[in-house]
Amino acid sequence: MKKKINDKLESSYQLSKGYQFKAEDWVTKEWDDIKLHGADEAKFTGVVKADLQATGSTITTLPEDMIFHRLVRKIFEARKTSIESGTGIDWGTAEALAFATLIQDGYDVRISGQDVERGTFSHRHAHVFFQDRDGYYNPINQVVP
Repeated sequence: MKKKINDKLESSYQLSKGYQFKAEDWVTKEWDDIKLHGADEAKFTGVVKADLQATGSTITTLPEDMIFHRLVRKIFEARKTSIESGTGIDWGTAEALAFATLIQDGYDVRISGQDVERGTFSHRHAHVFFQDRDGYYNPINQVVP
């Protein structure tokens, strides 16, 4: 029985190497309605580099008079450097830039789910907790006075 199963798996694996998928085989009629919805209303969503860097500077600058964990400060310094240089921007930084520019454009941003302050594996740092008292600082709140 074990050999029969392994042979079937191996045979299928060998066949899969040469199989060519066609996108049309995967698209259903429902996608046509979704794909075309609002296409005429699409607008430019890019951000001018200088504006993105200014926003990035705002959301990566932690106040000097507040006490945060030294590693968190280091993360924010690295984020600031990556935004200034335009290289090495990680997922958490890109996400924060996206949220910040949406907020600046007047959109509300709400993230729901478990651990949205830190993000999975602490990449987000939406709330930066004080080390000397209760409470936190929210860097993204600084983008709109």
